[in-house]
Amino acid sequence: MKKVLLLAASTLMLGACATPVTEAGMAIFAQTTQPLMVTGSTGNRTGRACATNVLGILVSGDMSVEAAKKNGRITQVASIDKEIKGYGIYAEVCTVVTGR
Repeated sequence: MKKVLLLAASTLMLGACATPVTEAGMAIFAQTTQPLMVTGSTGNRTGRACATNVLGILVSGDMSVEAAKKNGRITQVASIDKEIKGYGIYAEVCTVVTGR
């Protein structure tokens, strides 16, 4: 029984290492979209750039605005959002750019 409790406690503690922090607060399970910038222009293209975090040990990816613009072939930015998905031991943060 002690081993099971130790395993559960260890999993929760390591899972907290991959927990994203949002404007709404920090949570083990999170799925939010946060606006970062809005301009007066509009656009019909969308570009995404993401980074992932596993157990707070392995973090990889390019979530820059420039990478999102390149992925969506966008030259004029209309808006920038940040999408956050966190599932305990795994988290993903994406920059989403819309524009022309």
